Amino acid sequence: MNAKIRRIEEKCNNCMRCVLDCASGVWKNIDGIPAMTGQDLCNRCSHCVAVCPKNAIENDFLKTAQVRRVKKKLIDPAVYKEIALSRRSIRHYKDKPVEPEILKDIIDVTRYSPTASNSQHVSYIVITDPNILKEISLLVFSTAVSFYKYSTTRSGQYVFKGLKLSAAIDAMLQKYIEPMAYYIELNETGRDLILHNAPVLVLLHGPSMSFFGADNCNIAAANMTNYAHCLGIGSCYIGFVTLLTRFNKKLCRLINLPKGRKVYASLVLGYPALKHPNTVSRKNPNISWIGGS
Repeated sequence: MNAKIRRIEEKCNNCMRCVLDCASGVWKNIDGIPAMTGQDLCNRCSHCVAVCPKNAIENDFLKTAQVRRVKKKLIDPAVYKEIALSRRSIRHYKDKPVEPEILKDIIDVTRYSPTASNSQHVSYIVITDPNILKEISLLVFSTAVSFYKYSTTRSGQYVFKGLKLSAAIDAMLQKYIEPMAYYIELNETGRDLILHNAPVLVLLHGPSMSFFGADNCNIAAANMTNYAHCLGIGSCYIGFVTLLTRFNKKLCRLINLPKGRKVYASLVLGYPALKHPNTVSRKNPNISWIGGS
């Protein structure tokens, strides 16, 4: 068997960090020396290379050109805190496209987001065609309008009465369905209430039969929005697009969703038309401490 993972003996200081940090059982401590005993178990997480202080590991499964020393001086908790506190959901965008190189940069950074078992199954559909964006927005909004109109019929009211089984469902119906007449009026003025006239829609998708597809895609989406914010690009999660892909085949065809894949997160990107110079107010966190605070 050709060794795809190798320990460079003259560089290794036998610190055992590779053994401790490998979650797949590739490395083992044999007589005080780290030994590669199960390369077929490697999930390409790169941790053995990342944790080694002596650069004493070669791993042919990896793109080693991407591996470099971490720039520790650039890691600042105050900076990250300000990013988290200042990032807003943007619903008004400039009539200006986002440059392709910026979109590629955003996705390039996003791909480093963690995934369960390092599956790296997150994929991206990036839509910038104005006609397709308008069609998606119209499809989603018209579906909501149909839902609303049905809710005003006798049979619809009977069904909705049955749907109000919990406070959460009741709150959802009140929030989105009951004000629908106002939304329809607003839509008729030219306001895009779904994609907010944003120039870019990004859909993050993963395998349909995945235990952790939603986690993987939403972690990636969070990193995407935060990094985009650092570049001056606004974003907004569009949950209704994600929801509609569950049961609307026309929408799935519009976005060219591959077979066997499921959209777990959708968001728009663009240059903000409004700036937010101040932070916002939020409720105090609801925390249950187990074992002390």
